Amino acid sequence: MTVWMKRLRTRFDAAASRLGAQAGRVFSCLSKKVRETRICIKGGRPPGEEMLMHMARLLDSVASGIISLDGAGRIRVFNAAAEELFGAPAGAVIGLPFSEVGRIIGADFQCLRGFLEKLNNAVWAAGAAIDLEHELKGRDGARKVISYSVYPLGRTPWSVDNGVVIVLDDITRKKEMEDKIYDAKKTLQAVFDGITDGIQVVDSEFRVIAVNKSMSRLLNRRISAGGYCYEACVFGAKICEDCPAIETFASGKAATITKAIPSSSAVGGGSRGRIVEITTFPIYGRNNGVAQVVEYIKDVTERVRLAERLEHSRRLAELGEMAARVAHEVRNPLNAIIGAAHYLATEYEGAVAARKCTDLIIRQASRVNQVASDLLSMSRPQALRPTDININAVLEQALDAVCGQIRGQGIEVISRLDSHVPVIHADEMQIEQAMQNIIRNAIEAMPDSGVLTVASEYKDGHVVVAIEDTGPGIPEENKKKIFRSFFTTKTRGTGLGLTIVQNVLKNHGGDIRIEQSKTGGARVLVRLPVRKEKADNQRPHYERVYLNSR
Repeated sequence: MTVWMKRLRTRFDAAASRLGAQAGRVFSCLSKKVRETRICIKGGRPPGEEMLMHMARLLDSVASGIISLDGAGRIRVFNAAAEELFGAPAGAVIGLPFSEVGRIIGADFQCLRGFLEKLNNAVWAAGAAIDLEHELKGRDGARKVISYSVYPLGRTPWSVDNGVVIVLDDITRKKEMEDKIYDAKKTLQAVFDGITDGIQVVDSEFRVIAVNKSMSRLLNRRISAGGYCYEACVFGAKICEDCPAIETFASGKAATITKAIPSSSAVGGGSRGRIVEITTFPIYGRNNGVAQVVEYIKDVTERVRLAERLEHSRRLAELGEMAARVAHEVRNPLNAIIGAAHYLATEYEGAVAARKCTDLIIRQASRVNQVASDLLSMSRPQALRPTDININAVLEQALDAVCGQIRGQGIEVISRLDSHVPVIHADEMQIEQAMQNIIRNAIEAMPDSGVLTVASEYKDGHVVVAIEDTGPGIPEENKKKIFRSFFTTKTRGTGLGLTIVQNVLKNHGGDIRIEQSKTGGARVLVRLPVRKEKADNQRPHYERVYLNSR
């Protein structure tokens, strides 16, 4: 009996050294019981059948299914968990070759046949089959997932001469929890990526841990986890000095800043780039310190620009009040001054000095009167009195109004007006004022002579007017500002001329665009819509050339 117990202890010790965590604990218990049995034997108390029953009960108390095979592949151990899994009693399978177990399992366990075949193949690859999984479906469609491992008995790795032990675990609940976690993670990721604002999570080294798709769209470049946030956002090699994440890591509180993203990295920002609001929130670790920070980046470009437009409107409203006072307090005295100057010029017609002074008074008073008129045009909405007008006639009238200045500066005028452009429904006075402002700007850009080209055509449902000069053109840095109120590069300008033009065209459903001409000067394109019933087929252009004639 003592020799048998030694052999049993040796076999269990060898198996315990190769089992997983749970199997190891089981066989450690068995070894302990064997040692206790030896003590009992030494003390004169033979264990007999009671000790064997105790070991069997110990195996049956283990939640994992345990099957032990000898070197010939016959079943020697088949615990209660294995009985429940395969639906076969231990008494029916002990001593049978493991390959024949499939013949005796019940009808309700036929789904296990494929698993038994896979398990039988794994038996003879002991040591290689560890933590494998097999999914079963019963008659009722219920899902069951079994994890199985096969370990050799004995101290020789990869040898099955001494037999093997099979450990089986029902991990269905675990897999269900993993599936739920996976589904929840997938849903969370979909929500994360579906948020239209940019979100990224960074660690204490400012390395991106997670990032949503909107961040890549916002910055117009692919941003992935693993890189540094400052390299992704501003293309720099160091942490931004004003980064709110620095404050959040230090204080554990949320922080917010608003900053501009360069146009080269922004989407849809044009030459002005984008303006974003960056808010950071702490994520605490196990030690209650800030382990990570969430950066929430919101595109507030439209909001900021709307605020700018509202501020501009407020200023215009204040300007309107001031302009009304100017019109009342200044224009009436100006008219009196101009009238008096005309009277003096007539009264002292032969006096050269007096004539020179009266001309100066009239010219300067007219300038002040023009400024007051521009302020009035900007400050209060102009009521439209639309009629059917011919754009060519309006352009001719605008040219007539400045013919003296054209002639005085020696400017050549080339007129390419399509004689068959359709009429437009617009306020003639306002359109003439707009055209006159554009032409006057072109003339002032050529103080030492040049060429002024005026053209018209019908295109895509619009009458298109092109006014081009051969002046120095508009500097690149000024192109964004030319339509702003009060912006001017002239020493005597008010900065309202193009603003008035833009407002007039907008009120008529038109638009204005300024580009550089082939000669290097400015080319102004004005489009005004034509009603369908007024549209006509486009005809060939005719050309008239004015050489210092206007």
